[in-house]
Amino acid sequence: MLTRRSIILTLALTATIAAWNAGCRTSPAGGDSLATGGVTLEILAARGTSSHALLALTRDGTLHFAGGRDALRGDFSWSGPMTDDELTRLLALLDEHDWWHHDPPSTHQPPDQTYAVKLRRPGTRRSFKVMGDGPHLTPIYDLLDRAARRRHEDFLRTMPEPGLQQQ
Repeated sequence: MLTRRSIILTLALTATIAAWNAGCRTSPAGGDSLATGGVTLEILAARGTSSHALLALTRDGTLHFAGGRDALRGDFSWSGPMTDDELTRLLALLDEHDWWHHDPPSTHQPPDQTYAVKLRRPGTRRSFKVMGDGPHLTPIYDLLDRAARRRHEDFLRTMPEPGLQQQ
């Protein structure tokens, strides 16, 4: 027979489990987000001395962007959640290109492009620099860059729809 005490304990346990699951899966935007497993990633991309972009992924799946001088100061101008698909792909690429054990090779092409990378997960911290684009770096940077382009969505919504304009 169910007693009042057993009902209260059951409800408390259910609420605790639900809160724990929500805490593990909730993104800053309030939606579901795939956990990064403690992975954080920061890439400072520089072309020459005048073009800089800083992309940083935090453990909760939030991507931060800073450009120009702000990138050099680490002063982020935008942040937003990455999708579960983007996070899954990113973690797979990090493993596929073995960034956890080996630095991507430098190609020196283009000669003025450099990437400074900081990568962390529980038990592992890595920092390295890569000179030029290459097949071991470009897919990872491009994935982060595409996700960061969402920073333009609000502005793009204010633009007129393409089509023939009435005179």
